[in-house]
Amino acid sequence: MSARWSARAAALLAAVTVAAGGLVAVASPAQAAPLGTITLSQSGGSVADRPMFTSGTTSAPCPSGFGVNAQLRIGPAGSDAFQNLARSLDAGGYDTAPVLAAPNRSFADALGGTPPTDGEWWVVLECYHLNLGRHPDRFITPVTVTGGNWALKNETAVATTTSLAITPASPVDPGTEVTLTADVEPDAATGTVEFRRETVTIGSAPVTGAEATATLTTTSLPIGTYSITATFVPTDSSAFQSSTSAPQPYTIAGESPGGSVQQEIIAEIAPGPFTLALASTAVLLAGGTVGGTASGDLPQAEVTDLRGSSAGWALTGQLPDFTTQLGTASIPAASLSWDPTAGRARGPGEVAAGEGADLGSARTLCSAAASSSTGVFECGAALALSIPASTQPGVYLATLTLTLA
Repeated sequence: MSARWSARAAALLAAVTVAAGGLVAVASPAQAAPLGTITLSQSGGSVADRPMFTSGTTSAPCPSGFGVNAQLRIGPAGSDAFQNLARSLDAGGYDTAPVLAAPNRSFADALGGTPPTDGEWWVVLECYHLNLGRHPDRFITPVTVTGGNWALKNETAVATTTSLAITPASPVDPGTEVTLTADVEPDAATGTVEFRRETVTIGSAPVTGAEATATLTTTSLPIGTYSITATFVPTDSSAFQSSTSAPQPYTIAGESPGGSVQQEIIAEIAPGPFTLALASTAVLLAGGTVGGTASGDLPQAEVTDLRGSSAGWALTGQLPDFTTQLGTASIPAASLSWDPTAGRARGPGEVAAGEGADLGSARTLCSAAASSSTGVFECGAALALSIPASTQPGVYLATLTLTLA
């Protein structure tokens, strides 16, 4: 990082050379129905694999006129809360042939470093028109998440449910023989069940018997209170879907064998830094023509919150109008829009990217909620400047003020 700021920072945002010719750009309508599917380069993997998959190809081109830009995203099935899996595609012509997109993030990266919950998610590709914005439909490929892994959803496979019973009831002493019994429905399901203590695998057992159950007995559960789950993994994923039981709390109480003694240890801990740093203090928006669009990427901002309070924070941006160096012409600040990205570099906290929007008023680049804001985070954004058709050619400048609070 070339400069370190505390709670407030300003950066020279853009110098745009404007030439004659081009078109103007737009806003986006709401989701309606699928345009088709996306063929992924692999059928599954870990949610931490970076990238999530090598490439994805749509089953058809974007609708006519909606080939100026395209965006590969992922989000909960049936929602409109999708996050970027890759940088925006801006070469144009995406309405002339099927669209090929290559992710640069893991599944968890796209969600700000937070592993996705078990269930159905959608990988989508969105198509954009210069004047009409995003097409109301998307290309959609469903995937399912189970225990930290994702797989293409098999629409013909039979859905299953898994329930878990633990005996004896807790609390129990260390070394007690504990039996974990998973029941899988329907009874015809075949496969294995993986038993987990939080994210740690306890062991696995085959599904057997007329009632499709799997049983594991252990005496090695450690002292403490934690959640135990059972995940059914089918022998044939084309016949049955995977499923995970509701978590069951369980407590191993008492002292470790051999007894224990207590020793008081005192440590005085001072608050750590709350800082903002930028990878660079300037960016050139490229491709600017009168009536067209200039684009670039906001230099990566690094937010460090080691105050120990986990009080939460937000990084916001405020932009004045673009003006020429002599101040003889201007472009409204609202002509510049950003598409934020955010991820956790290290630490236990979680960060969320702000909404894609124009910068006609103060906007959030990224934020962390109270109780989960501790760590080091990286925030960025793809930038697009829609240049009015009445703009005088020249070099335009604006200073973006980023505020961390």
